[in-house]
Amino acid sequence: MKKPSSELSFSIDSLPDMPGTERRNLIRTIGIDARPHDIFLWLTQLRVAPYSYDFLDNGRRKSPGFIIENLPPLRINTHFLLAFHISEFEEDSFIACRFCEPVNPPFNLCLQGLYIEYRIAVSDNETRLWCKVSGYIRRNAVSRVFFSAFSLVNKIMMTRQLKNIKKYSELAFAGKVGGGKINLCDYFQGSGIHWWIFC
Repeated sequence: MKKPSSELSFSIDSLPDMPGTERRNLIRTIGIDARPHDIFLWLTQLRVAPYSYDFLDNGRRKSPGFIIENLPPLRINTHFLLAFHISEFEEDSFIACRFCEPVNPPFNLCLQGLYIEYRIAVSDNETRLWCKVSGYIRRNAVSRVFFSAFSLVNKIMMTRQLKNIKKYSELAFAGKVGGGKINLCDYFQGSGIHWWIFC
């Protein structure tokens, strides 16, 4: 049985309010037949590849379909999803991030801050990956329309991303994914659609 998101505790829920803004949340989730460790492996690889639509979000490079053996350990403040920085994490449990700062004009007229958290939850023999996005927007109609458009794009991209993470996590759990190395110099923060538009 799927655990309601209201029963989950997200790290980003404790963020303070931003003066002059209202907070809008987006929740995405998917069930995965794999161990938390298998899922977390692929979350760590979001530092170098988005696993969504690579032609839009990864400079047309294919997100690696193998476990990257030369990826450095997770650290606070390192880049994540190309336009975020890791603010907090716990192995095999969650990764929380803040968006690039400052947000580029003219989008800073609507969006003041953006946070994202991926959290793995196990209950009743079911493992689910949850993603929560919290956006701080200005208190006006234009900002609300902007965030509605953003949420639509987010749903399209994240649906693809979560399905890919599910696929690779289940393959890893079944022992059907190999390892390999990448040239980390070929992966840079300014290659994602978020970075092009907002940062």
